[in-house]
Amino acid sequence: MSRLRYQAKNCYVHRKVGGNDVLISVGANVARFNGYITLNPTASFLWDALIQPRTAAELTQMMTEEFEVSRETAQTDVEQFLEMLTQNDMVTAYGET
Repeated sequence: MSRLRYQAKNCYVHRKVGGNDVLISVGANVARFNGYITLNPTASFLWDALIQPRTAAELTQMMTEEFEVSRETAQTDVEQFLEMLTQNDMVTAYGET
C-alpha cells in the first residue's frame, strides 16, 4: 500500500459562492486555470482535509466517520478524487509509493 501523503496546493482557495462550495484559482495559477471548480459535499470535505498532508488511508477513514458510506465506497471515492487532483496538478504528493 502506498505511503504517499497528499496536500492541497495553495494556488486554489475553497469558498462558498451562492450556496455552492467552489475552488477558485489564485495567484500565478490564474494564468493556467482562470475559473472555478464546483465541489460536492464529499469533495469539499476531502479538499478541506487536504490542508494537512494525509494518506489515502487516512482520508478513507475520515470519510467513513463523516459520511454513511462503506469503507470500500469511501476508498474508491478517495482514490478517484486523488487521481483527479494529481492529474490536474492540484496536490503535492510526499513520501513513498
